[in-house]
Amino acid sequence: MNEQITTYRQTFMTDSGRRVLAHLLTEAGYFDCDLKTPEEIAVLNFAKKIIKNLGIGNNPDNICQMVNKFFEISIGKEM
Repeated sequence: MNEQITTYRQTFMTDSGRRVLAHLLTEAGYFDCDLKTPEEIAVLNFAKKIIKNLGIGNNPDNICQMVNKFFEISIGKEM
């Protein structure tokens, strides 16, 4: 694992780091399907870069693991 991935993981693997990461991804529109402007898309791409810097999404095996985790999440109320 390279130093950048290690540093990102050490930062975001704490409880506080996970909350901050969730907030950053939400604010960046990571979970939004209605982004339209180039600025919104640029911010979303930056959020994707954070995920990549965590070592997630860098290869098909990680992507499959991520998709499998989706099905461990309970279905909540619609917003």
